[in-house]
Amino acid sequence: MKITDLQSYVIDIPRSSTLKTSYGSNESATTVLTVIKTDSGLEGYGQGSVDAPFYGETAESMFINIEKYIKPNIIGLDPLEHTNILNIINKNLPFHSHTFTISGVDMALWDLKGKILNTPLYNLLGGKINRGIELMGFVHHGSPEEMSKCAKNMCKEKKYKVLKMKIGMDPDEDLDRYKSVIDSIGEKTVIQVDGNTGYCIDQAVPTLKKMEKLGKLGAIEQPVHRKCDMSVLASKLDTPIMADEAIYAPEDAIEIVKEKAASLALMKISKHGGITSVMNIGAIFDAAGLGLSIAIYYDLIAMAAIHLACSMKSVRWPSPATDLDDTILKDNIIETDNMLLPTERPGLGVDLDFDKINKYKIEI
Repeated sequence: MKITDLQSYVIDIPRSSTLKTSYGSNESATTVLTVIKTDSGLEGYGQGSVDAPFYGETAESMFINIEKYIKPNIIGLDPLEHTNILNIINKNLPFHSHTFTISGVDMALWDLKGKILNTPLYNLLGGKINRGIELMGFVHHGSPEEMSKCAKNMCKEKKYKVLKMKIGMDPDEDLDRYKSVIDSIGEKTVIQVDGNTGYCIDQAVPTLKKMEKLGKLGAIEQPVHRKCDMSVLASKLDTPIMADEAIYAPEDAIEIVKEKAASLALMKISKHGGITSVMNIGAIFDAAGLGLSIAIYYDLIAMAAIHLACSMKSVRWPSPATDLDDTILKDNIIETDNMLLPTERPGLGVDLDFDKINKYKIEI
């Protein structure tokens, strides 16, 4: 079997509500879709998120890199020679082995391999040891009163064990919002606060200590930028520190372990360069006795996250979904009891809706 073509599409789908972080606001989600075709008729599907201008590559750069430097060099290759293909890509596109550009291609190769071998992706990743991926709720940024109402409704409707909220914009306002949220939730629910590197260390220490004192703080996600500052926080606080922006390539995970900068990490498949890289990071964290959460995001990325969560022992912290107004998948992802479950079909186990792809496609 040989690869005969690689097609890329830039997709932009509106969000159901504006995502506001310390970086800025987003009203839509842009991704780059990758379809690998073979002479057998089987196709592999992959997707990489676009988080520019806040961090990572732009949709334009990802699309051009795939079309100019990846596509010409993998046509004619055996899709089962996955590692060799990644090595060839890295040779023709140096210093991109753990980037958003590679992530969709890597995912498409995994999906295609599962279809060739007629088995779900989680079997290729080591077999199922977890049911799926546990969900947490997401409290959208707003006034304290709005966030309180949102948190109360989610706890009543879904009974989430963890709710996530954004901080890192203004310490005093963050404290007001945090107190409002915890006053509206049950005793068994905790909060994951996400700073998106918005604090300096002199802001982070007193603010997060006050949140700890208020109670119900379950995890603190990347409140500061530098690993050394994360280490300081880890030594001063009882709540687990979760790395996000501090980890791109697996070697970054090694540094987190060495510097004792975090005990949890949020995996974003696109940011790390794909499923292969996330598996490598998971092995490092598992060996160090640390835990992972995997960002769901949307569409194919969500399905890949579910298969990873099924097969990785270190995944033991729930994940927040990113709400979109629509999807490019033909079928809804299976959800039961706040868990997202894989299908038993080969590869990622989903089909694409090309009418939706054409509807949301952006010309580059």
